[in-house]
Amino acid sequence: MSRTIMLAAVAASLTLAGCGGEAADKGDGAGTASSAAAKSGTAPPRDWNAADACAVVDKAAMSAILGQAVTETRLGNVSQSDGATAVTSECSYQLADGGSATLMLRWSPIGDNSEGSINLTRNGLEQTLKGFGGHVETIDGLGKAAFWAGMTKSLNVFIGEDKFAIITVPASEASREQAVALARKLGA
Repeated sequence: MSRTIMLAAVAASLTLAGCGGEAADKGDGAGTASSAAAKSGTAPPRDWNAADACAVVDKAAMSAILGQAVTETRLGNVSQSDGATAVTSECSYQLADGGSATLMLRWSPIGDNSEGSINLTRNGLEQTLKGFGGHVETIDGLGKAAFWAGMTKSLNVFIGEDKFAIITVPASEASREQAVALARKLGA
């Protein structure tokens, strides 16, 4: 199966899993929308414009992390918030060697990065990759939670109560380190 089809399957399952909000709560009432909203704001932080992932990590920044020129960026999958739903976008980076990288950003006005949402996302990713013979590796000390999928060269990272990123980099011996460096640049 091609990497593109597998990444699409992973992204689709994460999109569904990451929309948990109250349903993904631990059930103790601490993660309800009203208490989560108090942990977040009504507008994304200035340095985290989730509606424009290409502006958050521009060509020069991505080029520095990957060690090669970025020739083109393409913004897609933009979704604006209505005050209760998340802002998202994805930036695709075309590389000088013909390869590519992507960065998907999400910011939630209700601060829904609860333990339940994180577990739902991790389990969804694990089940999807398991079907293709892959697995998920937890990366301790990176953001609120982070998971590396070596099969797809992608890093899922929850940052604080309201930010989430999926970073996909080209296959190389340095893929994991490059993704972690980008996550740190994003504040993880």
